[in-house]
Parts: sequence; structure tokens; C-alpha cells
Amino acid sequence: MDKEEVLIELKKINAKKILLQIPDGLKPDAFDLFNYFSGLYSVIISSTSFYGACDIGNQEVYGKVDAIVQFGHSEIPNIKYPIPVFFIEYFYKNIDLDDSIFDILKNDKIKNVGLLSSVQYYNEMNYVKTKLEKLGFNVIIGKNDKRLKYPGQVLGCNFSSAHSISLFVDAYLLVSTGMFHGIGAQLSSDKSVYILDLNEKSVNNIKDNTDKFLRKRYAKIERAMDAKKFCVVMDTKIGQYRKKLAENIHSKIISMGKDAILVTTDNANPLDFENFMCDAVVFTGCPRVSIDDEDKFKMPVLTPVEFNMLFGFNRNKKYVMDEIVSVDYSPIK
Repeated sequence: MDKEEVLIELKKINAKKILLQIPDGLKPDAFDLFNYFSGLYSVIISSTSFYGACDIGNQEVYGKVDAIVQFGHSEIPNIKYPIPVFFIEYFYKNIDLDDSIFDILKNDKIKNVGLLSSVQYYNEMNYVKTKLEKLGFNVIIGKNDKRLKYPGQVLGCNFSSAHSISLFVDAYLLVSTGMFHGIGAQLSSDKSVYILDLNEKSVNNIKDNTDKFLRKRYAKIERAMDAKKFCVVMDTKIGQYRKKLAENIHSKIISMGKDAILVTTDNANPLDFENFMCDAVVFTGCPRVSIDDEDKFKMPVLTPVEFNMLFGFNRNKKYVMDEIVSVDYSPIK
């Protein structure tokens, strides 16, 4: 949707009060966006950082407005939002790539390319597909599951588009920036992953970055081996709430003769867990909390996959990324 289409939808539902969620990169536009909508509606802008369509705030927030307008992300189709949520996607523009940046794929003898992208680069992914095919590559775009809006799209917690074509590709090319999505894709597959960074206009194999990431994570995970007191955390964000998984992990910890408590949060504050005096945390919400924020915590913070791997509940010893393929819609207690 664009802003004009959202205005039409807001009118249809007779909205009076709306909440705007603006990612950090677009917050310089906050005044313009506020003024655009405030002529017709009572508008509040959330100052809280948010991380995608799975993160619309808690009931205290959305219980006071008629609708939410979120910028910069695409919807997660299988989420049952408690109030109307409208998504205004922002796409990268002005792409112009020289054929030579794809030489690394030719040199590595890649013929069948699985093409992936984070949502803001979806339009560019289709441009890249045409470009690669003209250069003689066979390009395959993966099928999206119910948590993804677009074919080939990846989230930080969902790489089903990559899984769906793993048998048919020699390697993946991810159209994105930064390393998180690329490392997640690499850990979800035995095939090589290359990142096409549109800011740098370069293509690079991320094996070295993934190896570095793994060494750091293994060191962090091993610190939890001797932990005696665990906090098992359920994130109350609507697209991250995995109550049954948290309860299952809690039961496993108790079965090992260790102590554990179940905790809820909608914003993982490291100080809270210091106050609990726990030795380790298992976070069942977004895996980025355990990974991106690990240095903020004094104790190890594990994903469910890392916990199962460390304590032998997972027969597969290979490190894989935690993926959220479904959520628990039972009442939050």
C-alpha cells in the first residue's frame, strides 16, 4: 500500500485514532508523516523501536487506537492482528549494476542461482533476476510460506523461501544489506550464500563472516553449560509469542535437575534478567535478541535451537538459525 491507499482503508473502517510506527531510518520524516495523517485523524507516533510486522506493540498501546499504520515492512499474512494494521512498504530505488560484479559467481562455477531478498529490496530482486538470466545463469526464486508476503523474501526468523529450492540451486544470492539475513540463510542451508549489497554494489561470499559468527556464538553458548538457574522468556509480541515452546523448554530444564522460571516480556531489558539473578536466558521470541543484543547481557542468552543443541535435545549437532514458522495464539497469561 501507499499513503493514499491507506487513507482509503482508514475511511472504510471509520477510524478516528491511529498509531504510526516509523522505523529508525524514517524517523527524520516523522513530522511530515504526522502532518499528512493528522488533518483527518487523531495521530500518535510511537517512539519505540520495532522490528517488523510481528511487532505492533502490546494491548496497552493498540487498545487505545482504531488502527496502526506501520512503515517499512510487509505484512505477515498468517498473523491475526487484534485491530486493523496497514503496511506502507518502502522500496530501495535507483539501482544500476555493472555486469562485472557477478563475475564472482562465474568464477565459482555457479550456474543455478537461488535468488532471495529482504523486503525493501524486493523490486530490485526482480531486476537482478533479469540481469542474471541475460548473463546465462539459471535463476530460481523460492516459494514463500504463510509468514512471508513475497516469493524469495526472507525474514530474520524465516528462511522458508531458501528451503523450498535447496535441491535445485548451486548457491544463493541475497539482495540485501548487512549480514544478519545472509548469515541466517547460510546457516539454514548447506549451499553457499552470496550477498549483493546494493549500497556497496558488490557481491561477496559470506562464508568467512558466517564462520566468525559461529565461533562467537559457540563461545557464548558454552557458557550456559554450567548454568543452574534459567529464565525462559516468552515474547508477547503478536508474531513472536511461542508459549508452548517456552513451556516445553521449561520442562526440559526441570527434568535436568536445574531451576527455571517462565517470564513474559515485550522488550527484553538486560537489567531485568540481572535482577532475576539467573545464570542463563532462553529467549523464545525473535532470534535477533539473542544474537544482535548478546553483548548487552551479562549472562548467555540462547535461542531455543541453541538450548536444544547444547543440552543434547537436538540430534542434529549442526548449528542452525532459530526460525519462527508459526506462533501460539492462545491467550497471553
